[in-house]
Amino acid sequence: MQGTLKKKPSEYMRQIYVDSLVFSPEALRHLIAVCGAGQIGIGTDYPYPWTTTPVDHILGTPGLSNADKEAMLGGTMCKLLNIPT
Repeated sequence: MQGTLKKKPSEYMRQIYVDSLVFSPEALRHLIAVCGAGQIGIGTDYPYPWTTTPVDHILGTPGLSNADKEAMLGGTMCKLLNIPT
């Protein structure tokens, strides 16, 4: 079955949820630019510890707003799972 997309492929990226498991601040900022901070949840790759402090990866990325950090550190998943904050 073939069809025509109703949106550009990049627009669909803002409809899916991804984790923050990337390996540099530049990559995290790019992920936010593509998906939006409201579509990203903290990622750890458990049980394969690429870092012992995944929160520090988000907190230490320069240029992120407090709202972006709050979304990725729990706000996004609380909203998705309907957990009151």
